[in-house]
Amino acid sequence: MISPAKKLKSILIERKKIDSTIFDEAELKGEFFADYIIKKGLASESEVVDFFVEGLGSSPIDVSDLRIFPEALEIIPKAIALNYQIMPIACIGHVLILAMANSSDIVSMDNINALTGLRVHPVKAQLKDIEKAIGIYHSEDANIAFEQIMKDISDSEELELIKDSSKITENQHVESLIQDAPTIRLTDAIIKQAIIAKASDIFIEPLEKALRIRYRVDGIIREVDRMSKNLHFPVISRIKIMSNLDISEHRLPQDGRFKIMTDRKREVDFRVSVLPAAFGEKVVLRVLDKNAAMLDIGRLGFKEQALETLKECSLKPHGMILTCGPTGSGKTTTLYSILKFIDSPEKNIITVEDPVEYQMKGINQVNIKPQVNLTFASTLRSILRQDPDVIMIGEIRDFETLDVAIKAALTGHLVLSSLHTTTAAGSVVRMVNMGIEPFLICSSVLSVVAQRLLRKLCDKCKEPQDVPDYLAKKIGLTKLKFNKKPTFFKPKGCKHCFELGYQGRIGITEIMVLTPAVKKCILDRVGEFQIKEVSRREKMVTMREDGLEKAAAGLTSIEEVLRVTASDEEMEE
Repeated sequence: MISPAKKLKSILIERKKIDSTIFDEAELKGEFFADYIIKKGLASESEVVDFFVEGLGSSPIDVSDLRIFPEALEIIPKAIALNYQIMPIACIGHVLILAMANSSDIVSMDNINALTGLRVHPVKAQLKDIEKAIGIYHSEDANIAFEQIMKDISDSEELELIKDSSKITENQHVESLIQDAPTIRLTDAIIKQAIIAKASDIFIEPLEKALRIRYRVDGIIREVDRMSKNLHFPVISRIKIMSNLDISEHRLPQDGRFKIMTDRKREVDFRVSVLPAAFGEKVVLRVLDKNAAMLDIGRLGFKEQALETLKECSLKPHGMILTCGPTGSGKTTTLYSILKFIDSPEKNIITVEDPVEYQMKGINQVNIKPQVNLTFASTLRSILRQDPDVIMIGEIRDFETLDVAIKAALTGHLVLSSLHTTTAAGSVVRMVNMGIEPFLICSSVLSVVAQRLLRKLCDKCKEPQDVPDYLAKKIGLTKLKFNKKPTFFKPKGCKHCFELGYQGRIGITEIMVLTPAVKKCILDRVGEFQIKEVSRREKMVTMREDGLEKAAAGLTSIEEVLRVTASDEEMEE
């Protein structure tokens, strides 16, 4: 869609014969070119407004698809926009152009005129589009400006205190810095921006001469800002205080957590890890947004057949279900979703985690503490005396934990856990390498879920893509059966996806059920590839195949599927 601003530019050039260099002049001066043209006397205010509205068109507009001018946003606060169901689009001279659900509401226009002192020019828009736009542009002060906060810090005595830190004691230093409002605002801004961006992790990293802030969004790390190295100490100290950590300890790693309540009364937990590095302490915050977690087994992206298989295994009275994949692949979300699916007042469900990521009502959750010998294995032994029906183990890391888990599955308990392996078949090889006998694996394990998270294409800007025959054959696309020839898409980039071409994530999975044929392979101690081939003959869909089917459905790109699935996932011809 052509923006109204570009349309206005073309109309003004066509109708008024204004040279395009005028627009370059306005840009250089940092002014909205409509105001610049009026100021220069090249067109009257009423003419520019009429041309601007003409650029919007006569039919109701989709406000969420427009570029809203920051000057207009500053004029109408969020509360007024919600109250009057309006969205400011632009301010031209003394005229405020508003998108309104009811463009003939004279009373509202008069009130806005009285509040702003500007003449209101209404443009028709649907209420749902206005509400969506308000959510995008006014979301939790989304336009938090690090620059302004940095200016406030510079104007205060904070940087001077940091530079003169050798002259005061550490306690005085910390006390004087962390209580300073600009430092608190800066730390809060870093955290709030991460929530707005839907980041899963925040990286606060000291470099040799700067402090780097990075977010992991949709699985990809991106740098959002670099600031003075002098701010490293106060920001880290502020986070330590929020996490109830020792602010005087700089030599050893520390772990903690804290929670905040957002402006929309949303509770968000943060898991904090502090690690001493070469240029100072590095902090990583894992964002645990309880509202963002779907915890619905039907919304995890499983194919219908795979979902039914998983549900069937989950409802069995005993046995073990494993999820596997690298860090950040959604294993914990899958485990919690299974727990929510099988949870009932008649079941005694206990989890042992490091740490507890999401609190679930009605479920007993234990946070391990290795420093007092409260380990996975020791906790599991105690849990078995609590007469549980279902046990969830956050992660199996060693033989002792795996041994207790398998014995629990063999003695009438349903056990859920995760392993760090790349494929479902690889988890079997991993357990054998850890020292578990194959016959115990066959007797205890019900199924293994391997999964990855890949980025979804932005629906606003994705473009069709041609797939060459040689590539289709190489990646195994020719082996998949489709009802009709699929159309594949590639990323382009727009303002909705921050020019990335992707927005959000979706899971791809493979579920290996231990059928008699698969169990025979395990007992024969064959390799991972043979187990995988037998599982495929038993109707297992691999992650590569699941990803290509999602690409054929327009949900993601082939490039993303190839990036997320490992090279050993290539299909043999």
